[in-house]
Order: sequence, then structure tokens, then C-alpha cells
Amino acid sequence: MPGLTWSKEAMQERLEPLPNRLRVAFGLSCCERMFPNYVAFKREVQWGDEQPLRKALDELWKYVEGETLPHTQVSNLINECESVAPDSESFSALLTGSAQDACFAICSVLDYILQENPERIAQTSAFAIDTIDLYVQELENMAPSSPGLEERIRLHPLMQSEIARQYADLELLAGYPDLGLLKAHWRAPGKSNIEL
Repeated sequence: MPGLTWSKEAMQERLEPLPNRLRVAFGLSCCERMFPNYVAFKREVQWGDEQPLRKALDELWKYVEGETLPHTQVSNLINECESVAPDSESFSALLTGSAQDACFAICSVLDYILQENPERIAQTSAFAIDTIDLYVQELENMAPSSPGLEERIRLHPLMQSEIARQYADLELLAGYPDLGLLKAHWRAPGKSNIEL
């Protein structure tokens, strides 16, 4: 089959050899591409607060650069991020799911600090994939029961771009790059993973 494929299990295997801080850096790369989706959701529905999310991302970057992040602070950051996640029953906007995924992805990286379980970073990667999955279905008016739905989503340019980016980021991290340069390159990208 043409095109790149993604699975949470394969992503977890690729994360296993990386040290903690590089795993977190990978999670942050995914989260930074999702953060603008939350901002766009807030702008559209006039609800939410991106500041707890930005604060958590900034604290995680400090961790990547060598600072310690006490567990009590991590727990507080998780609570703050969860408190600004929109309830899908309260909002019908297209970006509701994308905003939720941004919040939960950041929480997964924070949870990794507490558990040091690579599955939490793989879950962050999964949230980035899920964002595109739902967005593409809506964007292309794909019915949930349409034949070949998953394959059409997998081959969509947005999905292929995200999968390629995740693999490229892992390759880069495997070479133990300058984390300060990565932060400058990955933090606050111009466009989100759904090109907002």
C-alpha cells in the first residue's frame, strides 16, 4: 500500500531507546503543532483559555533543557490543562475535538513526567493523529460508514504530513541534537497539524 502508516505500538517501540528528556521533546513537538488548534477554537467559540496550556508547554521545555519539574507542580499543571478542555457536549464547533486533543496531549506529556512510561508519549502522538482523523472526516464530508474510510483518511495529505513529521522528529532526536535549537525550531510553529 502506498503512503506512510502509523500505529501507537510502533510509535512506542521507536520511543523506547530515547532517554526521558528526548521523549518529552518528541511529545512537545506534537503538542506545539496542536496548540494553535486550541487557540483557533477559542477564537471561534469565545470560550477557553490557552494560558494554562502555554504555561505547561513552557515548563516542559524547561524540563527538556535540564531543569527539574517537581511532581506537585506537574499535578497542578495537569489540573489546570484539564480545566480548560472543552466539553464536546457543550460545543458543536468543528474544532472542539481538536481543542480537546491539544489539552489531553499536553496532559499525556505531563503524565509521562510522573510515570516515565513511553506509552504516555505514544498517546500524545495518537492525539495528534486523532485530531487529523476527525478533522479530515469533517473537511471532506466523509460518512462514518463509507467504504475504505480509514484508508482514505490515512492517505489524506494532512495525515501523511503528520506521520512523516513524527517519523522525522524521531530520527532527529535519535541523533541527540542541540535541544535549544530544537526548541527554537519546534516551539510555536507557524501552522498547526491541520494547517490553521
